[in-house]
Amino acid sequence: MNENDAVARGRRLRAAVVQMNSGTDEGANLRAAEAAVEEAASAGAELVMLPETFHYMGPERDRPRHAHPIPGPLTERLGALARRCEVALVAGTILERSDVPKRCYNTAVVFSPDGMLVARYRKMHLFDVEIPGGPVVRESSCYLPGGEEVVVPVAGVRVGLAVCFDVRFPEVFLALRRRGAQCIVLPSAFTARTGVDHWELLVRARALDSQCFVVAANQCGVHPGAGASFGHSLVVDPWGGVVARSGGEPEVLVTKIALERVAEVRRALPLRRGEEQEG
Repeated sequence: MNENDAVARGRRLRAAVVQMNSGTDEGANLRAAEAAVEEAASAGAELVMLPETFHYMGPERDRPRHAHPIPGPLTERLGALARRCEVALVAGTILERSDVPKRCYNTAVVFSPDGMLVARYRKMHLFDVEIPGGPVVRESSCYLPGGEEVVVPVAGVRVGLAVCFDVRFPEVFLALRRRGAQCIVLPSAFTARTGVDHWELLVRARALDSQCFVVAANQCGVHPGAGASFGHSLVVDPWGGVVARSGGEPEVLVTKIALERVAEVRRALPLRRGEEQEG
């Protein structure tokens, strides 16, 4: 595969990860997200990423009532935010309205700096678990699964989309690599109970599998009726090294991603030569 021109030039992408403690007040969540994106843009970020369901973190049974059409007023507001701040915006995920009663999609959306909605990805793997001594989660009670991987050009880079529980499925990240991804974004609300042992391990492993940067924006803290999220958002390079990490509180984490590392690592360890798709 011919590497993307941005990579060949040794481009450094200034990226921002927004870590939030979202609750049930959608208006307050949206205002917090907008302020964070504006802060990231003022720090020079070209790509800004929000966490999973940043606009509403409440009980599973209530989530379909907070779902929005795509496109619709919420995506118009997010597009206007991207345009105003002149950034590529991965607006975490939003709850997307479906035709199935009491169920919705959990959908990652991407906007270009001119405010256009350029991609959406419906979370493929739903989090249905009972952790001993930990949370009982039944995402299938409120979500419908998506069914297709998505890679989109963002800020001169081919970006693959994944969401939270997808990180436990290496085949998702390998499929994104085959589709030409150089960076994979992972908006998440990874639980505090599992995050202690698994969060960083999984994010770094998926970066190694795919030989991509993985940019993982997590929710943090306690959410009313929705448990607690681990925080500790990460940016990991294709060698598995942590480029930047946040702590356990809301934060705007801004870092530079040296995109030449993708080509360097793939030349040094040519694990999947010839698999990537062109364009």
